[in-house]
Amino acid sequence: MAVWSSVTFAALTEDHRLDAEHYRPECLAQAKRIAALPHKPLSEIADISDGNHLSIAESFSDSGVRYLRGQDLSDFFIADKTPVFVPESTYAALKRSHMRPGDILLGIVATIGTVSLVTDRFGQLTGNCKIGIVRPRKIESEFLATYFLSELGQREIHRWARGSVQTGIILPDLKKLPIPIVSEPIRLAIVENVREAYVKKQECEKSLAAAESMLNKALGLADLDLTPCLFYEARYSDASAAGRLDAEYFTPRMQNLLAALSRDGRAVADVANLAKRHFRPKSGQTFDYIEIADVTANGTVESASILGEEAPSRAQWIVKPGDIITSTVRPIRRLSALILPEQGGYVCSSGFAVLQPKDVEPEVLLAYFRLPLVCELLDLHATASMYPAISTADLLRIPASLPSKGVRQAIVEKVRESFAARRQAQALLDAAKRAVEIAIEESEAAALKFLKGG
Repeated sequence: MAVWSSVTFAALTEDHRLDAEHYRPECLAQAKRIAALPHKPLSEIADISDGNHLSIAESFSDSGVRYLRGQDLSDFFIADKTPVFVPESTYAALKRSHMRPGDILLGIVATIGTVSLVTDRFGQLTGNCKIGIVRPRKIESEFLATYFLSELGQREIHRWARGSVQTGIILPDLKKLPIPIVSEPIRLAIVENVREAYVKKQECEKSLAAAESMLNKALGLADLDLTPCLFYEARYSDASAAGRLDAEYFTPRMQNLLAALSRDGRAVADVANLAKRHFRPKSGQTFDYIEIADVTANGTVESASILGEEAPSRAQWIVKPGDIITSTVRPIRRLSALILPEQGGYVCSSGFAVLQPKDVEPEVLLAYFRLPLVCELLDLHATASMYPAISTADLLRIPASLPSKGVRQAIVEKVRESFAARRQAQALLDAAKRAVEIAIEESEAAALKFLKGG
C-alpha cells in the first residue's frame, strides 16, 4: 500500500531536511500531538555528549574499567554478555565519556534507539562514540529512559537518524528531540515501576548464579586444581588417542577438568539429541527469528519478526519448548538459552546447536552449558581464527557429568525462580512504557489508572 505525505517548504525543519522518512505520516501526526502538549527540547532538561572513538582505546584488557559499545545496551539496563575492559590509564584519558549512575545511554549509530540506564552496579564506565550520553538535569532518569523506549519515543528517535553509508543521529539533532513533560505523579509512578523492575532483574541474576554455583560445586569443579603450569609433558599415546597436538589441550588444568567431567563416562550425546528441524521460509509469511545477538545474559532469548522473503540464509532450525540452544561460534561467550513455551515454532540461526534434552532437566542442561569451565572446554575445541567455532560432532563428544537427582531438582527450582523474576521485571517495564504512551495519547488520568491496574 502506498504511503505519502505532502509537506510545504515552510513546514520543513530548520535544517531543511528533504528525506522522506523524516516526514512519514505517523511522524508528522506525532509531532503535531507533542506540540500540543507541554514539552521541551532534550537540551533544556539534560546534558548531552557522546563517547570516544575506538582508536583512543586501542587495546582492551581482561580487567579494569568496563568499556561499553553499542551492542552492550539493552532495554533499560546494560547487558552483561561479552564485556570488554580498558586499563585505568586509558579510562583517565577518556574524560568526555565518563559515565555515572543516572545517565541514560542511547545508541546513536548502528544500534539506534537502544537504551540503558546506568546504575551503581558497575562502578566506573566509559564507552565509544556510537553511544550518546544523556545526563538529565530537570527530569527523572527513569521517566526519560522509559519515554525513549516507548513506541512514541522510538519513532521520534528514528525519525532524526540520517546518513546513507552508516545511519546515525548527530548530537545537534539529538539535542532538539522534543520531550513531552507529563505531571509529577505520572513521572514518579513510572520511576517506581522501573526501580521495582531493577530489583526483580537483580533477583533474576542472583537465582541463576545460585543454580550455576550449585552445579559447579556438585560436580567438584569448585575444588579442582586449575593452577597454571609453566611447563608440562604428555605421552605420545595420549596425543595419538586425542588426535591433536596443541599444547593448550594437554595442560594439567585442562586434563584435570576433562577428568572431572568424564567421571560418569557420559558425553553430551548421552544426555541430549541434536535436533535438526529444517525451516523453509514462505513468501508473505512472517516468522520469529533468533540470532546469536538475541541471547540474553539470563539464559533466555529474544527474537525479531521477519518476512519469509527477507529470511537470512542462516535461518535454518525450528526450535521447540524445552530445547537448549547454544552458540557454536565463540563458545567462550556462554551464549546458551532455554526455549520457553511461548517460543515454540520460532526459528534460530545455524550458528546455534539445538539440543533436545533426554534423561536430564532442560534447566540443568542450560546451567551446565553456562558454566565458565565448560565454556572454556568448548572453546578448546573451536577451530578457525576469524570466527572460531566448535563443530556439532565435537560438541556432542564433550563430557557431560551430572549431579544427583536432588541437586538437579534444586537447580531446576533456582532457574525457574530466575525466569519468573525476569518475567515480572519485563512486565513492570512494559507497563511503564505503555503508561507513558497513554499519558501522551489519551490522558494522564487514564495512565495512572492503568498503572494501578484499573
